[in-house]
Amino acid sequence: MSTSIRLSDEAKSRLDLFKGDDESYNDVIIRLTSDDKWAGFGIASSTDDEGMDEIRKQMRSRMDDHIEEMEQ
Repeated sequence: MSTSIRLSDEAKSRLDLFKGDDESYNDVIIRLTSDDKWAGFGIASSTDDEGMDEIRKQMRSRMDDHIEEMEQ
């Protein structure tokens, strides 16, 4: 079954930040709303590697900066 939803241009732009070239918007929404918010982000989804917290902080910071730039 398929359902249509409407998104604002801003919401679509934000989804585009997370969308891979080979992903549908459906894939992105499922990935981002999974119980593990880092699921599907490759090495960033790992919790066993040392230094991953720092990598995640850097990724979040860059994403926040990018979103702020888009909002201006």
